[in-house]
Amino acid sequence: ALIPAPLEEVTWQTVTEALLTHRAIEVTYLSRSSEKERFFTLHPQGLVSRHSVTYLVATVNDYTDLRQFALHRIRHAQLSETAWNEKSDFDLDAYIQGGAFGYRQSQKTITLSVNVAPQVAWLLTETPLSTEQSLTPLPDSRWQHLEAQVPDDQQTLWWLMAMGANVQVLAPADWRDDIVDTARQVIAQHHTPEKLLSTS
Repeated sequence: ALIPAPLEEVTWQTVTEALLTHRAIEVTYLSRSSEKERFFTLHPQGLVSRHSVTYLVATVNDYTDLRQFALHRIRHAQLSETAWNEKSDFDLDAYIQGGAFGYRQSQKTITLSVNVAPQVAWLLTETPLSTEQSLTPLPDSRWQHLEAQVPDDQQTLWWLMAMGANVQVLAPADWRDDIVDTARQVIAQHHTPEKLLSTS
């Protein structure tokens, strides 16, 4: 786990007060893409802690679509006199389960088929990858076969990559190919570190 990004106490207080009292807030926000500060009127709808970062889910100005704002990138926040815009049909749990924080590549659910090492099987027994998963012992081996219904998102793919040699992905084929290509790039970079430094 990464060390959480530093967060100003006054920012936390302002955002949580706005959420609890249904108030809009005026913020100065550091955009990661442009690396410039921008000014918004935000209408807070929820807070989500994801790993080492806390995000404010909010609508912006007079728009109705939801966006995510990392709290540590808010440089200044104050309660606004602008009327708060409510999204009456908004459900934070459904929003998360719909893949809002999972970098979805499509809206479909896919069948993941993987052989996993004993330690990974143990981990998935305690903390399942999916509500629809099965683990089956492989013949003459301590490994097990995992089958699970998972979202088509990059987060699950990154998790598989992090497992390294402890997993053998069988399907989907494009995920297996991505993992193999990434492994080849990692090997190439570590075999020629001086070339990598010279081009950076």
